[in-house]
Amino acid sequence: MSDDGKDKRSGSESRQRRKRWTIRFSDDENAIIEKLVEATRQSPGALLRAALLNVPLPRHRRPTVNDKALGAFLAAAAKVKDALKDSLAELGKSGSNLNQIAYMLNANTAPARIMNIIENAINEHNALVARHEAASKDLDELRTMAMDALGLER
Repeated sequence: MSDDGKDKRSGSESRQRRKRWTIRFSDDENAIIEKLVEATRQSPGALLRAALLNVPLPRHRRPTVNDKALGAFLAAAAKVKDALKDSLAELGKSGSNLNQIAYMLNANTAPARIMNIIENAINEHNALVARHEAASKDLDELRTMAMDALGLER
């Protein structure tokens, strides 16, 4: 209890505000309210309380999520995941190639044949490195997309 004898509540809005009013709006009125909600990043209740009771808007703002941007982010994340999955398979092939080279060196295989295998392995390795660099750039873009979708990137 506070000094004035009134119980000060804290916590969620439902614990602070126990009385509920129902109000109907036309489609046009609702569209205006939705635009205000999006522009101010406040809840409809906070906007209505501010207008009806002449109280300031709360400092806390609702986080906004751009659904279209979030959808694009999730699609891009799946694409990067698939690219990295393919790269993991390529790494397995590179390891197999190195094993073959070691075996051939131990078995005194002709140097020309070993050089051919080494050249192919180097080319595959360079292609894999290029794919990983592209995936890394995609991950940087994903971070930016996520921040934008969450309304944190300006």
